Amino acid sequence: MKTIFNKMKFGRVLSMLAVLAIATLLLIGTTGCGEGDEGSERLKVAADIMPLADFCNNVGRELVEVEMLIPAGASPHNYELTSEQMKFLSGADMLVLNGLDLTPWAEDIFDKVDNPDMVRVRAAEAVPAPDLIEASDGAYDPHVWLDPELAVHQVEAIRDGFVEADPDNGEIYRENADACIDELRGLSEYIGGEVSTFTRRKFVSFHPAWSYFARRYGLEQVGVVEELPGKEPGVGEIADLVELIRAEGVEVIFTEPQFNPKAAEVIAEESGADVVLKSLDPLGDPDDEEKDTYVKFMKNDVGIMAEAMR
Repeated sequence: MKTIFNKMKFGRVLSMLAVLAIATLLLIGTTGCGEGDEGSERLKVAADIMPLADFCNNVGRELVEVEMLIPAGASPHNYELTSEQMKFLSGADMLVLNGLDLTPWAEDIFDKVDNPDMVRVRAAEAVPAPDLIEASDGAYDPHVWLDPELAVHQVEAIRDGFVEADPDNGEIYRENADACIDELRGLSEYIGGEVSTFTRRKFVSFHPAWSYFARRYGLEQVGVVEELPGKEPGVGEIADLVELIRAEGVEVIFTEPQFNPKAAEVIAEESGADVVLKSLDPLGDPDDEEKDTYVKFMKNDVGIMAEAMR
């Protein structure tokens, strides 16, 4: 009897081990790192700037692997890709550019990447033309993401790109995009409430990055330090801007961490003691807890504006 009992006990152990093995296989099949609903590998996605990389992560979540091409502190206007980034692009499923010539170097480089099946999205070009602002050179201002209401169009373009690249998970991308859009609209409401408390409405920015933001929230960007990013103003341009600042009663100049602030410092000093310098980051920084998502860096910038404009 003892032998029969031991055999029965051993059989139950084997049955339990078999059940555990099956459960483990099922768990791996549904929640394994890098796999979506259909067990496929995550989409490899490259995005040029941090705001778009954040939108990609919010829309794709666990279904995507996102590579941000332009690091924090670098200017998107003249960045040079590394060999590792070119290698990533050669195997990427999707490329998300802002478009509107924010990265004028991009098209030539990406045409050299041997990846004809890669889905390409130019997110800012999803914004309806009547909502775009013309720049001084006749092109459109590319900084649409700094207006959260216009950023909704960028999220929709990213969503559509994901659905094209991975239609089996289309419904997930649509649901995630809806949640992201709700967050953007909540952010816009928050910013509107903060800006409504400003007693000063005029400012000078380092380059023409904040036109969409100013238009949306009733502020006035009366001038810029560098009309073309990276091209320092001449003596005559500095004198003209100083005169404009005095005439308009501007009391704040916003610099940016992507550019040398020396010219802005000279202009502030020449303009008078009441003019202060503050630094706004229009791109965010994934390594800074205060600016590591789009919502965070936008709120951080609004807080900096408030210090100077309330």
